[in-house]
Amino acid sequence: MQLIDATEKRLVDEIINRGYQHAAQSFSSITGQNVTIEATSIEYKSDHDYILEDYNDLVDFIVLQTDIIGSLGGASYLLFSKEESKVVSEMSLAAFGNPDAIGETAVLKEVDNIISAAMITELSNAFKISIYGDVPQLFEVKSIQSLYKHFNKGTVGYYLLAHTNFTFEGQLISPVFIWKMDDSLMNVLYK
Repeated sequence: MQLIDATEKRLVDEIINRGYQHAAQSFSSITGQNVTIEATSIEYKSDHDYILEDYNDLVDFIVLQTDIIGSLGGASYLLFSKEESKVVSEMSLAAFGNPDAIGETAVLKEVDNIISAAMITELSNAFKISIYGDVPQLFEVKSIQSLYKHFNKGTVGYYLLAHTNFTFEGQLISPVFIWKMDDSLMNVLYK
C-alpha cells in the first residue's frame, strides 16, 4: 500500500527541510556557531513495526518527545545516542558563560524545542492548521523494544522517519527524528 503519492511526498519533504533550515538558523544564533541540519532521507510508514526491523541494534539512547496539540495530533521523537547527546549539549553549553547552571537535560530539551517548533510551524503554515508543540519530555531508553512498546500504547497513525545530519564545528552527528501523526494527517494532505 502506498501511503502518500509522489506529489505529497515532495510537499512534505520540502516542509521538513524548510523546518530544518529554520531550526539550524535558531540553533546557530543560540550557540554562535554555524549549524546545519538536513534530512538525508525521509521515509513514510503506516505503522511502527519498522522500528524493530530498522533499529534493532540501537541501545542505550536518549529520546526527546514533543506532543503535538491542535488540529493534527501526534508527537515528535528525537533520538540521540548518549555520545551524540553529550556532543550537542557541550556544543550548546559552550555558548553560555556558566554552563554548570543550565545542565545537559535542559539544553537537550531546548534543542528539541527549537527543532520541533520549527517543524510544527512549517506544518501549521503550509497546511493552514492550528497546531503547537507541548513541553518536551526527555527519557532514556535501554533498547529499541522499549520505544516500540511506548509507540504501541498510542493511537494508530502514520510515521515520518527523517534520517538527519547535524553539522557544526567539524562535528557530524546523525540523530533519528520520528514524527507520529494521527489519522487526520491524510485529511490534511488530501485537502
